[in-house]
Amino acid sequence: MTHASHLPTPSMSPTHYRLSTRLARHLRSAGCYLSEHVLAEQILASPSLPKGAWAGDLLKNLLDGRFERGEAGVGLWEWKYPFPVPGEAIVVLDIETTGLSPDNHEIIELAMVRLENGHRTVFERLVNPGTPIPPFISRLTGIRNQDVLYAADIHTVLEEALPLLDKATLIIQNAGFDLGFLQPRFRRLGYRLDNPVVDTIHWARKALPGLSKRGLDALAWAFDLGPIADRHRALGDVETTLQAAHEMYYMLTAGKPTLARHLAARPY
Repeated sequence: MTHASHLPTPSMSPTHYRLSTRLARHLRSAGCYLSEHVLAEQILASPSLPKGAWAGDLLKNLLDGRFERGEAGVGLWEWKYPFPVPGEAIVVLDIETTGLSPDNHEIIELAMVRLENGHRTVFERLVNPGTPIPPFISRLTGIRNQDVLYAADIHTVLEEALPLLDKATLIIQNAGFDLGFLQPRFRRLGYRLDNPVVDTIHWARKALPGLSKRGLDALAWAFDLGPIADRHRALGDVETTLQAAHEMYYMLTAGKPTLARHLAARPY
């Protein structure tokens, strides 16, 4: 098999990314290589549109780094190497808070998914912030004061979470926000949170340059993920971040297995 590193060009639009993802989803469903002609006809052609070479021409522009092209047809690189690669642990995490300031507001929920060598571990905890949850935060997240009344405090939750963070690369949407809350609270426990960090906003700048917005809702739309289940709940946002990171990882590696931490933007 041959491969080409087809990273997206700035001229691609969000609609292109959605179509590309539908091609990837069709291949996942088929579970086998398909010829470019078959793939174009099955996904891009429509009975209401004229026949011709336009579908094949469009297909060539949609085959980004996720796709392997060779003699057997079009396939997916994820069939050849996993995300994360063997030997690397990743943890996708998200928090919900009572506000935007790490100094003046508190964490009310923490969720993480750890992936390592084919194993998946889920961690989800509500946190008692020790202060009333503002009404607008309850409306946004659905988390009410009575929900956290008997929950553990943040330091107890972080101590419980520590083993899952061990030697893991962290993947976070808008990492600066979450780490702004987490790092000082870990320091109070005597622990330095110095894991390698991938910010999916940074990945999106490289993998989807045609996007003008790179928030979680924008990524979910670009990757045709449908409505986000439990939006603004920590685990719901983690699952969506993980789906978007999966797509972008293969767009960026394009057939060359790479540790996620080597694709990190900078230390946090």
